Amino acid sequence: MVTLFPEKLLNIITIDSLEDKLVDSFKKYGVSGYTIVRARGVGSSGMHADMSGFDANILVKVILPEDRVQNLLDSLERKIRKGYHLTVFVYDVQVMRPEKFNIPWNE
Repeated sequence: MVTLFPEKLLNIITIDSLEDKLVDSFKKYGVSGYTIVRARGVGSSGMHADMSGFDANILVKVILPEDRVQNLLDSLERKIRKGYHLTVFVYDVQVMRPEKFNIPWNE
């Protein structure tokens, strides 16, 4: 039987021009890696399907240990208070290799 380990998954929906600010926060708060994909859809601000190549929506996925989540969430909340548009979802997940998410990455 495979052993699974608890972690947290943050999904962040925002505009792609915030990517660098998010990555800076990830480095600061010990995120081991992230995945970014283009996103489109309808929400409280209506349809968002960028055709110009500027300010397209992105979906950012981050898995990290629970003890690192709150500091990152606090950072994201500060960005929201400054007027940045971010939608954040936090999920409980289980992973097979917890060591992947416990070592901050360096570029």
